[in-house]
Amino acid sequence: MATQRKQQMQTKQTPGPATNETAARLFLTGFVCLCIGLGIGYLIGKQSAGVSAPVASMPFQSQTYPPSQGQTPIQNPAVAAQNEASLRALLMANPKNLDALIQLGNLYYDQGQYPQSVEWYGKALDIDPRNPNVRTDRGTSYWNLNRPDEAIAEFQKSLQVDPGHAQTLYNLGLVYLQGKNNIAEAKKAWQKLLAVNPNYPNRADIERQLASMAAPPPAGLPAAPKNAGPAGGKK
Repeated sequence: MATQRKQQMQTKQTPGPATNETAARLFLTGFVCLCIGLGIGYLIGKQSAGVSAPVASMPFQSQTYPPSQGQTPIQNPAVAAQNEASLRALLMANPKNLDALIQLGNLYYDQGQYPQSVEWYGKALDIDPRNPNVRTDRGTSYWNLNRPDEAIAEFQKSLQVDPGHAQTLYNLGLVYLQGKNNIAEAKKAWQKLLAVNPNYPNRADIERQLASMAAPPPAGLPAAPKNAGPAGGKK
């Protein structure tokens, strides 16, 4: 399921011999900028984390994250285990802690443990069934398990709550295209995405893909069959 860019102001310096202090400052500045960039990339990755809709820079490649967008880096196993223990302790004290349920689903998603993310997002949806962000992440988990039909069902439930939910529409089109080879339904989802989200960040990419989908196949090549089964290794 909005990307921020920061520009650094540069001032002209009189050339002179580099010192150890100058080199250290340059290294520190570069390291801080790298950390900021990685942090922004992490925040783009998820719907249920409470940030704006993630957008994949190349929406028509098979990726772990749709959606969400660059991939969320896998957390250090030791840190993940500590966070898991903390969240489970919260849920032992209060099994209806919605935030803890969502965060535990996020943790499993980020670790690539999609059966567990399906389970814990499901528990969160039992409490808050009208949350389109969590519903979209659960659908994406199913997609990563190569279960496109369940993914589509979750996305459709999300759209019943929020018909214009950008990342749900994007993911729905992606699953129809890559998981079901259903070009007509993929086009329908993406056309609606652009109609109700005129400022969608990857609008130009999707418009190009829609145009290519409208073109007839090259001479001598049969049209792709509709409703073909999912290819192995897709999300």
